Amino acid sequence: MAASEAETENIEFKISESDQDQNGFVSIWNIASATCDGDVEATRSLASKLLNFLCKRDCDFIVCSSADAEYLDQKFEKDKKILYDWKPESEHVDILAQHAEVPAKAFMSFLATHKFNPDTKYNPRRADRVEWFTSRWSIG
Repeated sequence: MAASEAETENIEFKISESDQDQNGFVSIWNIASATCDGDVEATRSLASKLLNFLCKRDCDFIVCSSADAEYLDQKFEKDKKILYDWKPESEHVDILAQHAEVPAKAFMSFLATHKFNPDTKYNPRRADRVEWFTSRWSIG
């Protein structure tokens, strides 16, 4: 049974207790995976929509370990698409969503408050994506 469930505009989000750390943080990828029952294509598509939505709405509680942030910075230096290509079919989504963690309860509340709709196309500008990653993500 999922530790937490919430319905937001035609989608029932699930967060598994086993995916959360001791402080209740979980990766965006694991949220999408639990919600999509492990289907990789559906998980990638939902993770893509969530990343775009969170960026567009300037979500400020994304957390990333310092090692993961360094890894993502290195990936970005080698291939700028890591922050630019968040299409539902892009494997760049996997990398970013697997390293971006959110507090489960705050995440669910944020989706409801800001009215996440999986049918809406959220498409932040490139500059906004870089700014969101470099300034709004907490490292630690």
